Amino acid sequence: MKLLPLAPIALFLATPAHATGGLICRTAGTNAVELALVVSHTAVPAIVSARMTDRGRDVPVVTAQSWLEDREVRIDLVDRNAQRHEARVRAVRRGNASDGSLWRNGQRRWIRCREG
Repeated sequence: MKLLPLAPIALFLATPAHATGGLICRTAGTNAVELALVVSHTAVPAIVSARMTDRGRDVPVVTAQSWLEDREVRIDLVDRNAQRHEARVRAVRRGNASDGSLWRNGQRRWIRCREG
C-alpha cells in the first residue's frame, strides 16, 4: 500500500474552491479616488476586502454594507473603527462597466467600476 501516504494530499486537493473576483472603481480626473475590492462568488456575493486611495494616498477602510447584483452595485465604506463614513458608491451596469456616483467628504463625483 504505497499509495496510502498520498491519501491526505488527495483529500486536500479534492476540497471545493470558493472563487473570488475583483472590482476596480475609479473617479475621473487627476485627483482620483480609487477602490480595489475583492468579491466572493458564493451564493450571495460579498465584498471580502476593500482598499481605497484618495489622491494617491491610502485610506484605511472596511465595508460597512454592500449590495452586489447583476445590474447594480451599492457599497458603504467606513474607517476601521466604524466611527466615520468614508465613501458611498451607487452604480448601475451599462455594458461591461458600472457607472454611478461616489460620495466622499460631502462631495459627489462620477465613478466607473469594472471587473478587475
